[in-house]
Amino acid sequence: MKTTPLYEIHHKLGATFAERHNGWNLATHFTGAVSEHEVVRNGVGIADISYQGILTLTGEDRAKFLHRLISNDVENLSNGEGNYATLLTNRGKIIADLNVYILEDAIYISTAPESAENAFTELDKYLIADDVELSLETDKIGAIAVYGPKSPELVQSVLNTEDLSNLSEYHSQSYVFDKQRIVCVGSNTVGEYGYHLYTPANALEALWERLMAERPNVVPIGWDALESLRIEAGTPRYGTELTDAIIPLEAELEHAIDFEKGCYIGQEIVARMKYRGHPNRLLRGIEIDAENVIQQNSKIYNDDKEIGWVTSSTYSPTLGKPIALGYVRMAFTEHGSQIQIETEEGRVNGTVVDLPFLFNEI
Repeated sequence: MKTTPLYEIHHKLGATFAERHNGWNLATHFTGAVSEHEVVRNGVGIADISYQGILTLTGEDRAKFLHRLISNDVENLSNGEGNYATLLTNRGKIIADLNVYILEDAIYISTAPESAENAFTELDKYLIADDVELSLETDKIGAIAVYGPKSPELVQSVLNTEDLSNLSEYHSQSYVFDKQRIVCVGSNTVGEYGYHLYTPANALEALWERLMAERPNVVPIGWDALESLRIEAGTPRYGTELTDAIIPLEAELEHAIDFEKGCYIGQEIVARMKYRGHPNRLLRGIEIDAENVIQQNSKIYNDDKEIGWVTSSTYSPTLGKPIALGYVRMAFTEHGSQIQIETEEGRVNGTVVDLPFLFNEI
């Protein structure tokens, strides 16, 4: 199985490991998923996210090239700006969701490990006469996430700066740490203000140790807590909510689409759904009346009618109950709709809620 550059450090910290993301041996927890989750909601935690796919584009035509292929604007972004986008099939289905970061000398794209190679292959086949070099750099660029209300204080101290508290999501600033460049990007993936710190893989260990040493209450966070935080925040990820069977508007990803930019792959299908029709299903949250977490792909019913399926499920420490993300047909997407979910022990009741879970009151 594949491991990140911080595997040995996680092992020494007593982490529990398991396979995730199709062959990555990742730290699932250090002290416990619930306690790690609560640290992020109330303080600051750091997580190794070096398993995420990283693509880089260099060359004079890099912005123009990427702009005509993906769903969001690229050419009008300035150095240090960025956004969220999708790469689609010609039928409007999602090949990959992309975090796009514009740097002075390159464009970084962060994507799910499940979709990184497909995204590279799809982009590469359109490289003909453009002055663009495309590289898959997952093994060369590492990443650490810093999440929680106290994350600005921690990152500003480590990077010796005072200008990060207002860094917008997807926007970036570059720094030098231990003679290596760090690209610091604003992130709200887990519903708390935070940052993703990108640096060469051989410099990742020094950065991790510096973050851990800065404050006595900095806590390492494993994959399980990241997943419960993500689901509470209603953030879809590729491989669960996002697949090559989903059109972006079904996943409520309008923020990934610039409807004024003109043509890109899959644009006609997305525009037709936006202006001439509507999705048949939408991604929603579900609060579950049960003690156990629901299995992925469990069917959702309204009485005897099958109306959708569960994509992700977890125990929510914030709400004190199991919750899920799932797709439900349009007639049952209203906040407060009552549904049932099929389990091995029989059906359990659930309530459809708007996302994110963090701000819901029924």
